[in-house]
Amino acid sequence: MKIRTTEKIRYEVIVLESFTYRGKTRNKPHRVGTALPSVKGGLVVFIPPGISITGRVLIVPEKTPLDEIDLIEAYESAADEHGV
Repeated sequence: MKIRTTEKIRYEVIVLESFTYRGKTRNKPHRVGTALPSVKGGLVVFIPPGISITGRVLIVPEKTPLDEIDLIEAYESAADEHGV
């Protein structure tokens, strides 16, 4: 039996843009949507109209204070785990 709670965890959908600045590769996060857990399992992802997404997408809990290094590590570890 599943217990339903009134408070759902919200997630941010993030895409990282890689660029070079002063000879170093940098990454800039772009928030492209939100996600909520589905009562049947998985996530329901909301992408606003007009936003096109390609490549890898990172989904992290909302209001998680992640700096650039944290985002890169989370992104890379997810890619490594799934062999991408």
